[in-house]
Amino acid sequence: MTRTILGLLLMGLISLGACKESKNTGEKKIKKEGVEKSEVLVNKQLLVGSWLDTSASQLHFSLLEDGTARSDNMATLLYQKWRLEGNKLILTVKSIGNGSSSIDEESYEVKTLTEEKLVLQNGDYTMKYTRKTVTE
Repeated sequence: MTRTILGLLLMGLISLGACKESKNTGEKKIKKEGVEKSEVLVNKQLLVGSWLDTSASQLHFSLLEDGTARSDNMATLLYQKWRLEGNKLILTVKSIGNGSSSIDEESYEVKTLTEEKLVLQNGDYTMKYTRKTVTE
């Protein structure tokens, strides 16, 4: 009887360890088909606000609480809507360059998200942003 209880206790502890989330880094470990990977836990409220592109392109944008998005300094690429699917930021964009227009969805993996910093990745392309403060 004691061996059975100890065995069940050990199995429970192993199960809890497998589901452990890291609270400090905002990452959780996912085990899929024997491969472990990290996924950023995305706080939707942290995404809301204006973001300044730190690259030379300076493609700034704002994400509003109602799910609408805005391109803050782009005349031909207009962000219209945004949503979150797991750790993916999906933007609906309207391109109005070259005399024609089209609407597409762009998907970005949220690699880092804090009060001040946002890092998005699309394939090999990484984009870094800082949050726009009220005085900027």
